[in-house]
Amino acid sequence: MDDPLMLAAATTLVAWATTELAQGARSAVSGLTEFLRHRFRHEQAAEQTLELALRHPTADTVQRLAALLEQETLRDPAFDADFRARFVEVQAIVAANQGDVTNTVSGDVSGSVVQARDVHGGISFGGRTGS
Repeated sequence: MDDPLMLAAATTLVAWATTELAQGARSAVSGLTEFLRHRFRHEQAAEQTLELALRHPTADTVQRLAALLEQETLRDPAFDADFRARFVEVQAIVAANQGDVTNTVSGDVSGSVVQARDVHGGISFGGRTGS
């Protein structure tokens, strides 16, 4: 693969798609993934590559998505320009929403839990026992 941006884009897109994001960022990422789904809707192998990377992200599935994106950008300069522009736009939206904090605790939780964004100093639970 010659275009390092496509690997970065695939890695970042998958990370965004599998991470709890603020609503504005989530909508932007969904728009980008829908753009790609629409693009590859008539190409079964490409569609499967995209879905596999989004649903089961591994180094291999992300690498295959990056290769697919690079191949498509080389094949179609209009797609290249459109994808890059959309990716930059979504990057800006995600960056602008990073100040938001979304915390989720689920399942069987026992013991202490901290939900925080920025912590300066220590965190302690309860009092000290024994000396």
